[in-house]
Amino acid sequence: MDTTKPTSATTARVLKALSVFGGVQVIAILCAVVRTKLAALWLGPFGVGLLTIYHSTLELLAQTTQLNLPQSSVRDLSINRDDPERGPQTVAVVRKLARTLGIGGGVLVALLSPLISYCSFGDTSHTWAFVVLGVAVFLLAVSNGELSVMRGYDRLKILARCSLWGAIGLIAVAVPLFYFFRLDGIVPVIVGGYVISAAAAFHFRLRDIPRVRISLREAWRKGRGMLSLGMYMTVSNFVTLLASYLFVIYLNRKFTEDAVGIYQAGYTLVNTYVGLIFTSISMEYYPRLSAVGRSFRRMEVVVSHEMKIALWVLMPVAVGFICCSDLVVKILYTSSFEAAIPFIVVGAAGVFFRAASWCVAFTILARGDGKVYVFTELSSAIAYLSLYIPLFHAFGYLGLGIAYVLWYAVYFAVVYGVYRWRYGLRLRPGIGGLLALAVLVGALTIAGYHTVGPWVTLAVLLPLTAWGAWKNLR
Repeated sequence: MDTTKPTSATTARVLKALSVFGGVQVIAILCAVVRTKLAALWLGPFGVGLLTIYHSTLELLAQTTQLNLPQSSVRDLSINRDDPERGPQTVAVVRKLARTLGIGGGVLVALLSPLISYCSFGDTSHTWAFVVLGVAVFLLAVSNGELSVMRGYDRLKILARCSLWGAIGLIAVAVPLFYFFRLDGIVPVIVGGYVISAAAAFHFRLRDIPRVRISLREAWRKGRGMLSLGMYMTVSNFVTLLASYLFVIYLNRKFTEDAVGIYQAGYTLVNTYVGLIFTSISMEYYPRLSAVGRSFRRMEVVVSHEMKIALWVLMPVAVGFICCSDLVVKILYTSSFEAAIPFIVVGAAGVFFRAASWCVAFTILARGDGKVYVFTELSSAIAYLSLYIPLFHAFGYLGLGIAYVLWYAVYFAVVYGVYRWRYGLRLRPGIGGLLALAVLVGALTIAGYHTVGPWVTLAVLLPLTAWGAWKNLR
């Protein structure tokens, strides 16, 4: 049987999604570059650290109060989208629950703002800031509901357009507020960004799906399955975000806001900017994996195929990112953030373990296996804190890079154990060797950076890895 055409068609589909969202992500990153650069210039490490604490706290609160509906609903939307009756009902349920959870979350954050301020800063001086951020929680819930519908219905171009306008709108808000109000502009920038995102989501929402009126009671009843999975995902994400939050607070209490800002700069560059590839592919991967979730054999093919694409695409990206890390920090930040470079150089090699674990971990969600997902994310959070704190004490920001690599290596071992022993699935032949090759490329790039220099290393390894990626993905 000839399997070349289906595989090639799937590869083309994945790469198309990568190109569409990759282009949007590049523009979003350019906007973020401007925003980050201006924040570094006008706010300094203290302001970036304060912005980080607000964002970490807001993300933790939003994930908790939304019961992770944006992620869990994608599974149901993907399964039911071709059903003319169940599809529109699922969309109505998601929209109703998103608005309800958003209102409840915003009110809860406002009521608990003195406590949140005390836990974050050791006093209640930021109470009103968190009251205002309660509005952002509501806006985020509403926009996420619409984005989930777009994602579940495979409307990737509309989703990309919505994300693009949100990124452009955010920079339009951030520049004047940071310039005129400096530190006092941080909270308005955060809220203004979510206002723009919600407006874009409402403008681009899918109007060709038949509208179904549904009561709140009926929405809770019909959405019980996605809420149940969402609650497990909420617990998992809460644990993960709590670990990150605790480490940020630890840096803030034991050191200074400057340490938080430098850490966040390094983490953002490694985890977010390189991670745009994960974001781009996941828009298409998770719905497709959920749609075949009842067939273990098809899941095995999809997972191995996705891992192959992710690893080949990441190899030249990681080489370029490691070798150009000094230049990237100078462009995006200021000389005050150069301490983060060792974190970035070493940590960038961890993206290969992150890609492998990410591809496998989505299997758990596609199967709706909430309890197991909680176990894997709890293991990840424990590994994160167990590695980050002692290695930072021992080696400073270099230790954070080492911790990042080891963290995702441990996480991959955990999720692959579940993938292999709970579901009886394997990686297709050659995938394990490809992961080993990717890790070797990362190690050689780091070694070359510290011996012959970044530009010689870039000149040697980038053409080789780019040629390998082209040859295997064409």
